[in-house]
Amino acid sequence: MLNYIYFLTFWLCQIGSSILFKFGGQHPKYHWHTLIIGNIILLIASWFLVQLFKNVSQPIVIALCSGGTFISVQLAMALFFKVPLSWVQILGVFVIVVGMVLVTFGDKNATI
Repeated sequence: MLNYIYFLTFWLCQIGSSILFKFGGQHPKYHWHTLIIGNIILLIASWFLVQLFKNVSQPIVIALCSGGTFISVQLAMALFFKVPLSWVQILGVFVIVVGMVLVTFGDKNATI
């Protein structure tokens, strides 16, 4: 159960930092503030990543953290900044989810 919380928190940190970086890029007045806060959030995310590598198989951590980050950040940024996704982008998200599932559940000995 704790590993699920680590994954979720890792993704939330990635989402938060990405939104801050985008906001700072759009509003130069807040560039340095968002850069510093976003990187502090990424340091926190790194701690959760280390915890996951301690407790979960490496291929699963890499698949879920990288794929999950890509998907969650794309969807959150689309919602937050009100940018619609095309059908090709939605298909890409689906392909990534399938890949994450295959990597995660492809090894019967691996556990989350």
